[in-house]
Amino acid sequence: MSKKQFFIDFDLTITDSIKAFTDTYSFLFSDHPEFVPANPNKITQYNFKCVCPLINHSEDIFKNKYFFNVLDFIDNDTYDVLVKLNDKYKVIIATIGTPKNLAQKTKWLESKLPFIDDYVLIKNKGNMMNKSVINMQDSLFLDDIPENLWSSNAQRKILFGKIYPWNKDWKGEHCLNWKEVGETFL
Repeated sequence: MSKKQFFIDFDLTITDSIKAFTDTYSFLFSDHPEFVPANPNKITQYNFKCVCPLINHSEDIFKNKYFFNVLDFIDNDTYDVLVKLNDKYKVIIATIGTPKNLAQKTKWLESKLPFIDDYVLIKNKGNMMNKSVINMQDSLFLDDIPENLWSSNAQRKILFGKIYPWNKDWKGEHCLNWKEVGETFL
């Protein structure tokens, strides 16, 4: 009997990309005369301009090696729950990025989650939040971006994480953290 597929997003679902982004911003711009430390708790835009005004393009941070050196799991339960989920389901990481970002994500996944064998790495024009190119029929899908969930044909769609301005309109199923994911799906 084959396992049910469980597609899981990378940024802000498995990893704390906001903290890594603001840490990288501080590392890169701390010597700039107009630098003000970025507060990850004050983020209101997914492009980070609200707390990182000196960046020109957020992609410059998301492909930076320092970003991946400081990138960590989003909470203390992430790793353990993913191990257990991988025993019960066929876990597949589904993420969007630029070629350089996706290459770094692959290295990070191989290092931190070596037991997960399958990834779907999407490069699309402008990194549009749309994962409809993946056939998720009869599958579960966990993501922090409603656009990714809405565009998917997954059987069960679950928003992950804190409520931000970009995901506040989601009315479906929601898991706030990995402890809740474990309680719901294990």
